This record gives sequence, C-alpha cells and structure tokens, in this order.
Amino acid sequence: MTDFMATPGDGPSGTALSPTPPEASGIGLDPAALFPADLAALSLVELQVLHSRVCRQLDREYLTEPAGPHPLTLDRHCELGIELDRREGTPDRS
Repeated sequence: MTDFMATPGDGPSGTALSPTPPEASGIGLDPAALFPADLAALSLVELQVLHSRVCRQLDREYLTEPAGPHPLTLDRHCELGIELDRREGTPDRS
C-alpha cells in the first residue's frame, strides 16, 4: 500500500493506512483519513479490512449526521464494493 489519495488538510502523505487501528475510536475511516489510490494493489485481507472500516464509518455517519453520510465516505464505499465485486467476478454495479 504505497499510493494514497488524500483530501485537503490531511497529514503527511504516504503514511501507511494501518489495517488495525490503535484504539477503538479509530475503527471507522474518517473522510479526512488517507485512502489507497489503487485498490487493486491491496491484498484481499487489506481490502476486506478497509471495507469493514468504511462500512463502520458509514454506519456512524448515518446515525450521527443529520445531513447523512459524507459524500467521500459514500464514494469510498462504492469504490470498495466495485473492487470486491471485480475480484469475485460479479458484474459491475454501475
């Protein structure tokens, strides 16, 4: 995992995305967190962990944000679903 997309205001670029967060509050993946630019380069386990973290973030945002989930979280969830479907050999969602 070397290439990451970052959103404005992110910390240093190129920091590895840890599949295991250091604390329970870091289980989700905040929209400001780094996100791999090339999901195809991730192992299946890394992809599944990332998908789990984004799903957790999506759930949190649906429950706590009156306006609904952040658009970046929704995009990440969609991208991860497409990559998982590609690896599984199922038709594209779009």
